[in-house]
Amino acid sequence: MVITLPTLGRVFCGICPHGFMGKYITKFGLKKTMPKWMQNQYIGVFLLVIGWWGIYYMFPGVYRTAMGTAIMFTVMTLISFVVYFLYKDMSYCKYICPIGTLTRAYSKLSFTWLGTYKSACNECKTFECATACPYNLKPFTFDKRNSMTDCTLCMDCSSACEAVSFKTKKPSFSLFSKFQTLKAEVWAFVLILASIPITMSFHHGIGRSNAASDMIWSKTAEFFKGFISFGSIDPIGLFAFLYAMLFTIVAALVGMFIASKILQKDFSKIFYDLGYSYAPLFILGSIAHSLETFFIKGYEKIVEGFAQGFGFTVDVASLANRGDSWLHMFGILKWIAIAWALIILYKRMKLLDANKMRKIIAYPFAASLIIFFLSVNMYRSLILDTYGRVSGGHGSHGGGAKMFQAVLNDKATILQSGRSKKSCTTCGMKLANSFKANYVAKQDGVTKQFCSLHCFSKEISIKKTPLTDFQVVDLKSLKFIDAKKAYYVLGSKKRGVMSKMSKLAFASQAEAIAFITKYGGKIVSFDEAYKNALRDFQKRPSQSYKKPTAFNTIYFSDTNPEAKKRKSYSGGHSHGGARNKVPSKKMWPTFEDNSGKKNCLGNIDADLYVLDANLITTKLTSSKDRGCKSVSFKMPDNGYYNLYYNSKTLQDKTLYVQTAKYEKMRFNHSNDAVYDEEKMSAHTIAEVPFDILRLREDGETFYHRLYSGDKIRLKVMLNSKAIQNASLTLSTQTGWSKTIKTDKDGVAVFTLLKDYFPEWNKFDRRHKNQFLLTANFAENAKGTHNDKEYASINYEATYTSTYYPADSAYRSYAYGLFAATSTAILSGFAIYWFRKRRQRPFKEVRFDEKN
Repeated sequence: MVITLPTLGRVFCGICPHGFMGKYITKFGLKKTMPKWMQNQYIGVFLLVIGWWGIYYMFPGVYRTAMGTAIMFTVMTLISFVVYFLYKDMSYCKYICPIGTLTRAYSKLSFTWLGTYKSACNECKTFECATACPYNLKPFTFDKRNSMTDCTLCMDCSSACEAVSFKTKKPSFSLFSKFQTLKAEVWAFVLILASIPITMSFHHGIGRSNAASDMIWSKTAEFFKGFISFGSIDPIGLFAFLYAMLFTIVAALVGMFIASKILQKDFSKIFYDLGYSYAPLFILGSIAHSLETFFIKGYEKIVEGFAQGFGFTVDVASLANRGDSWLHMFGILKWIAIAWALIILYKRMKLLDANKMRKIIAYPFAASLIIFFLSVNMYRSLILDTYGRVSGGHGSHGGGAKMFQAVLNDKATILQSGRSKKSCTTCGMKLANSFKANYVAKQDGVTKQFCSLHCFSKEISIKKTPLTDFQVVDLKSLKFIDAKKAYYVLGSKKRGVMSKMSKLAFASQAEAIAFITKYGGKIVSFDEAYKNALRDFQKRPSQSYKKPTAFNTIYFSDTNPEAKKRKSYSGGHSHGGARNKVPSKKMWPTFEDNSGKKNCLGNIDADLYVLDANLITTKLTSSKDRGCKSVSFKMPDNGYYNLYYNSKTLQDKTLYVQTAKYEKMRFNHSNDAVYDEEKMSAHTIAEVPFDILRLREDGETFYHRLYSGDKIRLKVMLNSKAIQNASLTLSTQTGWSKTIKTDKDGVAVFTLLKDYFPEWNKFDRRHKNQFLLTANFAENAKGTHNDKEYASINYEATYTSTYYPADSAYRSYAYGLFAATSTAILSGFAIYWFRKRRQRPFKEVRFDEKN
């Protein structure tokens, strides 16, 4: 829509489902005249600004779900149906539609024009063009009025009368001449500018910087949180929206008011005449954002979503990644918008009957909103360049918080030298981002600077670096003072640097007390602050974890059982991770206790192996981090990777051999990827005595996936040989399970049953059903393990994987889409053929009566 408005005008209205429906409903409706109080274009503008954007910023998740947008569209459809049925002349489109006034206003930027041949209209008595128009417009007046009013370029008038002409002219040419202004259109420019570009810059632009908490909308939100419970409302989004509205409206009104006084003209006339210069600002800025989004993620979603509608899978990569330098070229569109707006303002200023010198003086004041728009964009870039983006990037809409200790780059005193002089000697953090907590010291006469007491104490106590002449930044003056003579405020409300507890220094005890009065905490000496910092390096007591017994089934999980939220993604095809980085996979060995609770392992007492895509076996080690132990492996090449966990436990003269297996296929969609059937077939390794293999089906490719209804063939191997009469059990998430004995070839076949039963309106064709395969076999065999004898062996192996809902579950959607698309195409051809037969080119014939 943002692309067609400044080019072809209101052609979007020609494909709008509400407009299409209205053209037929009004023919059979009551055809009443809409009451005067409803004939108000501000209704639609209000619904768009408050009903969509206001709610979007207050409740960020409402319109980000299919159900949310479906409910909104359904409500508007019901309203439009009632209005179309009651009133004539497509009144819903003119007054109630949230984008009706908006499209009419911005269509004035287009270079398309509908007019008539005057010589033919002079003798017209039938007015067929006006009769054919569903909006009851009069195309023969468009040229004279320099306005197409509510014309949607449906071309019904051209079918009825050959005198109607379609032309192309200069972009926004109608704004360079006089026409009857509409107040609602100017306010649409102002309010939409505030609702989208300005609020987005405040909330989603500056709000993602490390300076977000210092912005007035964030401070206002924090202030009111002390008095009001906002519940599910995002207060920062709410106040960013309100402040954007306030600043934008004030910039427009104050600037135009001063300009009207200079020009000695009525304020209302100046505001609504010159206000049309605001038109390009939102439109071109939105085109820039839309194009950038298309290349980053839009193309991928459109292609995959369209294919999904037809019931088949297409897996494509985005055309660009966030941060690609070439994407910045779209930013020039904002500068074109500003230049275009200034040109329109100049042209419209020329139409005023006023002194030339007054016009020159009034011009910058009339352009105040344009200048404000420019300033917001420049300020946003300055903030992001100075403070950087908060971690979490584009995904966090709530805005990050700038550390209290941060200062601008030019305010940070850097005393050390070298290539990395602006970074902490210990951790590499940018010193300006925590300057109020900086320390300096000397090592053999060389000055070193640290971001915080945390890194400073680590350097002395952990790394045993001999440092002298300790200095710390005084929070009041931002100058370095003797660290041992400073007064430290420990445990204030301000977040610490590299530590949970802040430790801020003051040269004066009175200043420290004043800080405590506002932010809390207590005054301590350097030694006490230093001891507190050392607590960050104390070993925490290890958490106790349940240990699996020989009777617990071990299997791999792609999620950490301790994690509160799912943070990993498994299954499907790997896209290769970050650019130029070898992708890897992390898995957690887990088991379920007697209560059914999923547990992780605090210590992995087993052998870990990975069989890579080139059939090379490598021994792995578990993670060394605290908490649940995991195992990671890299996937540099296309193909299957098999992760193994193998343990042996002796109990009551029985040796329990437990194997857990996870199989992952990596495919990076490169053109040189070759599906090698030998390497891609199922393999086992000699290091694992008991194993489950998923046998490949004929015709499998890199795009292979399992679906409900598919048959899955499995082979159980004992010491690299197929084993008969092994018990193989398949279990699904809903608790269904089935056990089969392997045949003489060690093979068992299962049918993956439907295990996904969502609500009808929440169907997800990419939903992954988890399943677990467990194989068991026992044999009488004598031997020793760890110098202890055993008389029998119990083997157990697990294999975890996923499968998707069957094609039949959503194939009907494809049939419906195909039928709708075919109907639309055939209808288009039928309409074209019908109009082609009726169309008679207009010819102007002149006769010379004398001859």
